[in-house]
Formats: sequence, structure tokens, C-alpha cells
Amino acid sequence: MSKKVVALVGVLALLVLSAGCGSGDDNSLTKAEFVKQADAICKKGEKKKNDSLVSAYKKVGSENKESKNAQEEIIVDVALPPISKMIEELDGLGALNGEEEKAERMVEAFEEEAENVEEDPAGTIAGKVGNFDEANKIAKELGMEDCSAI
Repeated sequence: MSKKVVALVGVLALLVLSAGCGSGDDNSLTKAEFVKQADAICKKGEKKKNDSLVSAYKKVGSENKESKNAQEEIIVDVALPPISKMIEELDGLGALNGEEEKAERMVEAFEEEAENVEEDPAGTIAGKVGNFDEANKIAKELGMEDCSAI
């Protein structure tokens, strides 16, 4: 082999090795980074949900606030979209270094309960669904503080 080929092979080998050495592009987060970003997402989602609900209730008027159909529509059309956006953003966070499975379970629990709310808004009104207890429990275990009010 010529010296140029050997040099080229050496450079390629170095590039391959350096690409696999954790250059920081693996999209994983430390626990502190994950908690900080996840809490910010949850806080923003909760605020958006609450602001949307206040606005929706003002629009329907006091006589319709007690209507079961109006409440169900508000839950599905107004409260659920900000929660769904929050879940999407949580799912888009980088992997939680060392606790990937727990973070995935949290997102899955949020998704499952959001589906329950969409399928049974009357159950949400009755307090049977929509409590996000499992997701909130996992969020607390991960150290998050701003996802427990969803």
C-alpha cells in the first residue's frame, strides 16, 4: 500500500473512533437538565391550559357553564390540546441519562390518561378519569415539581 492510502485509512479510522466516543451529540440529558426542561414544559402547558379554560368559560356564559355538553366540549376542545402539546414536548426531550425507562413510562402514562380524557370527557367531569395520577407520581419520582398540577 502506498503511504497516501495508509494515511487515508488512518484518518478514516480516527474519524470513526471519535464519532463513537460520546461527543455530546447523543441527545441524552443529565437528570438536572431533564428536570429543568421538563418542569418548564409542564409549567408552560399548565398555564396555557388554565388560560384557555378561563377564556372558554367566559365565552360560554354563566348559563352554559353547568351544561354537561358544554363542559365536555371545553374539556376536549380547550383543555386537552395544551396537555397534548405538553406531552409531545416531554416526549421530544432528550433521553434521561440512566432513567430512560422511567421517563418513557411517565410520557406513556400522560398519553394514556389524555386518551382517557378524550374518550370519556364525562368521566373527567365526574372525577373518574383525567387525574394523571400515575404520570404525576413518576414525574415526582424523577424530581419534577411542575408536572403535578396537570
